[in-house]
Amino acid sequence: MNDSNTYFRIKQLLNDNQLQDIVDLISEAPYDDGKNTASNAAREVKHNQQMNMQSSQYMGVQQILLTAINQNELFRNATFPKNIYPFLISRYTTGEGYGWHVDSPLMGNMMRTDIAMTIFLNDPSEYEGGELELSAPAGNILYKLDKGDAICYPCAQLHRVRELIRGERHVAVTWIQSLVKGTEERAILNSLREVINSLGNSGNNKPELNILQQNYSNLLRKWSE
Repeated sequence: MNDSNTYFRIKQLLNDNQLQDIVDLISEAPYDDGKNTASNAAREVKHNQQMNMQSSQYMGVQQILLTAINQNELFRNATFPKNIYPFLISRYTTGEGYGWHVDSPLMGNMMRTDIAMTIFLNDPSEYEGGELELSAPAGNILYKLDKGDAICYPCAQLHRVRELIRGERHVAVTWIQSLVKGTEERAILNSLREVINSLGNSGNNKPELNILQQNYSNLLRKWSE
């Protein structure tokens, strides 16, 4: 997690077998114009393709991704997922990208979007350009992660996908409604959980650890909805 505690990377969210299964499904899947799932001004700056959500290949990829995130401790501890929007499986080819935009605050059946998540499905050496760029007060941040890694960030963040210069970029994107609405509150809770886990793994069973656990639980109870 970086210094702002508002972005976090999940390394190797997908294992090699899951990635190979996804690659096989992608190679056979039908794709549609990505503009079909964009709203308002985003439609004008979105240039990519998305896997047809009615296809059997999409259903297979969706199941793999849901299994992976449901089994990932960091994802659960950092996002406190209440609702997860169906994944969009996106493909970018040469000349395509997604201009500056902000994600819709409500999606689907009026689900509030708190956290955005991008999972990288192919190796970064397979394409040039295509970085996920987040606009931040201290300077823009670029992400072009290893295959199987994911990045999560607040939905309120202005962001874009830079134009692809060469190759193909494959990603899965979703949005999470969190039990803990506030970004800062989630970051505090995740930091506390990391300390608790570290102390527990070191065999530290001092009373202070129980007090820390108690305060973590009380804060989660106070901030969750």
